[in-house]
Amino acid sequence: MKRLFKEHSPYLLILTLAEIILSIISIEAFVYSDSLTYSDSLIYNAIGIETLLETMYSSTFWALILFTIAFITICSITTIVYQKLDYLFMGILGWCILLILGINVGNPLKDILTVLLLFIPIIAINIIAYKTEKKKLEKKRLKK
Repeated sequence: MKRLFKEHSPYLLILTLAEIILSIISIEAFVYSDSLTYSDSLIYNAIGIETLLETMYSSTFWALILFTIAFITICSITTIVYQKLDYLFMGILGWCILLILGINVGNPLKDILTVLLLFIPIIAINIIAYKTEKKKLEKKRLKK
């Protein structure tokens, strides 16, 4: 564990851990809810969003979002393992794709701004992780 923090940016490691947790929880929630009808799901009934989910988007759309989140997570893990920033860059672009998917031009401006306020910090944190990881990798290459 010490070696990981010594060789990699703490931002990247924490971000990757958060992405892993987000990916696993969201995929498992999707699998659980997909095996039920929305009205049978105790979780969705308790929250009161079963009709929203039934009418708003299809399961295919949610699967695309979950695949993108999983792909972003895989890119972050691959960056750590192979120490190449190309994969992290692809992950950042994955977050940009999620931002585009989140914007619905038919919604009021307030909803669009809310989506931007959600995704811009995530993308900014990814860019910070990219830059700090780049510095760590350059420092490591100079030592060799």
